[in-house]
Amino acid sequence: MKKQRHGYNLPDDCWELIFQKLREDDERDMYSISLVSKQFLLISNRVKLSLNVHDETLPLLPNLLQRFQLIKSIVINTYNHQDIDGVVHQISQSGFLNLLAIKFWCTSVPPRDGFKALALNKNIKNNLKVLDCSRLISMQDKDLVLIADSFPELEELRISVRDDMYDDDEVAARITDDGVDALASKLKELKKIVFQGNACFITDQSLISLSSNCVKLREISLLINGSAQHNLTEGGIDFVVRHSRNLTSLSLELQSLQPSAFSSTMENPFTHAKNLHSLTMTQKLFSDKRICLVAKAHPPLKKLNACQSTLEELTLGGLYLREAAITDFAPYLSNLTSIHLHDHALTSVTFYTLTKYCPLLEKLIMVHSRGQVMDTFSRGYSHKNYRMQYLDISGNMLLNDTALENFGQVCPNLRFLCVHKCLRLTNVGIGEILRRCPKITQLNINGLQVSNVFGRYSDDHSVLNLKTLEARMTEIDDKGMAMIGNRCRNLQYLDICYCNEVTNKGVMEVVTNCARLRDIDLIGCEKVSTYISPEMAFSRRSSFIHEVVTVLVNR
Repeated sequence: MKKQRHGYNLPDDCWELIFQKLREDDERDMYSISLVSKQFLLISNRVKLSLNVHDETLPLLPNLLQRFQLIKSIVINTYNHQDIDGVVHQISQSGFLNLLAIKFWCTSVPPRDGFKALALNKNIKNNLKVLDCSRLISMQDKDLVLIADSFPELEELRISVRDDMYDDDEVAARITDDGVDALASKLKELKKIVFQGNACFITDQSLISLSSNCVKLREISLLINGSAQHNLTEGGIDFVVRHSRNLTSLSLELQSLQPSAFSSTMENPFTHAKNLHSLTMTQKLFSDKRICLVAKAHPPLKKLNACQSTLEELTLGGLYLREAAITDFAPYLSNLTSIHLHDHALTSVTFYTLTKYCPLLEKLIMVHSRGQVMDTFSRGYSHKNYRMQYLDISGNMLLNDTALENFGQVCPNLRFLCVHKCLRLTNVGIGEILRRCPKITQLNINGLQVSNVFGRYSDDHSVLNLKTLEARMTEIDDKGMAMIGNRCRNLQYLDICYCNEVTNKGVMEVVTNCARLRDIDLIGCEKVSTYISPEMAFSRRSSFIHEVVTVLVNR
């Protein structure tokens, strides 16, 4: 480092490492940094790895591609689906891009001409690893063939097979074994495949083809809903589990699964799944028989000792689990890092049990519980789970302040908390868990009857670490907004849609004091003027960081 008159000047590579770390925490921080100096602008351009293409950025796309030459991922999220081929064609003309991922988050027919144009770009053809077509419609077998021919090095592919049609001349989506066979025979590097929608007309042959040809396959997700006429059987699923030795994740969200004459006479396929750590099945598929195959125990869901050494993620929905079942098999789940339970008759005891016996647990989703939340917090639950960072307990109508406060005492390192539609919670419970979990950066209190998020600590002047606050349809008023402005100085996103007590004064309290605010959603705020945008922009003129705040005030 060279000492300058005003301090030390770090080399660019040091600044680049610093900016990379800031980008990992929140890429939106790059906007502010790029405005500090020309040096910082050039460095921030180099560390930007993804580009989101919206309708507003389409006219600037050539310039953006020229500016950010090191991006690895592009997300196309436009409403103008008529010109999607044109957008992709512009991307294909950038000869210096080494894209690893392209994601289509727009509703459009497949950009067939665009795919062909991308394939002519050798950098993209030989380097593209991820293609997300999960929002595209009218997908056909021929599109799978085109994708396989255009991007032979793909490792991750998401395909939508919804039969939605927006124009009369569009062809309804339809995927069959022919398309999957062609795809599997050409994508030898494929590691993850996702099919979702209601127009997936496949049989066991598709699963056998994927398992036999794509030997590196790690993740398979079949999210086939509605009236899809697939003919998958237990035998096909068992074949995949038995022969895909690298399989780490299997997700089957199907309306039904046909029985197979062979599966009942063969050995347990899950004994071959040495690397499986994530298993998701819908209620109709998770039969007693299959639970026994996974857990090697009876009755079902009592013990999962056969999976104890490898199971890291567990998703169970609609099985009417009760406290006794959780208590019985929790000691066998010590390696779990993620648990998703929904629509069960569970109480706060479930939370204490799982956080105690699963010391590696980082993410717990326990939503729409039908059990009575009786907080029986005692010395037996006086443990700490310092790994837990993500807690979603939304839709638990009987969750009360006492239980929420105790949850915070058990998991002091929470970063994400969702209590959406937990209607018994008050300001007191929200304020208490924010005090006990000071690392929370994302909070969702949508639908709660609360006027602020500080409770009995409203007079405290300490600054919270909140970056995202979703508080639509709450009772937050101007006083509550003033508290947010004073104590949430790091806030970047605020959603107060349909908060009818908020006025222009309250909005300006937040905009003026939260210098890092990027987006504020005011849809349905009856007392907020539709002409507030100029006032908000003017208030930022005196700020050191001249930011553009995205404001949504549509009525």
